[in-house]
Amino acid sequence: IVTFFCPADENFVFDQFYNLMKEKGFIIYPGKLTVVDSFRVGCIGQMDDKVMRKVVIAAKETLEKMGVSSATPPLQALEERAKLAA
Repeated sequence: IVTFFCPADENFVFDQFYNLMKEKGFIIYPGKLTVVDSFRVGCIGQMDDKVMRKVVIAAKETLEKMGVSSATPPLQALEERAKLAA
């Protein structure tokens, strides 16, 4: 399981992102393991570089469709990551 912080961009709405990714054949999961909003991608089974590239392309296209101009997470997420890495 890989956890990603949700973008701080005001156009990012998790439910919309979830539905659009599902339409492309990818199921993501809301993340509840952090103090900031996140989502998770399961990397179990027949996952190779080709599949992961498709996930990345699907996420890029979905964020563009939503009008998300930056996938940068909120400052609080970056601060939390720094604490975990210390």
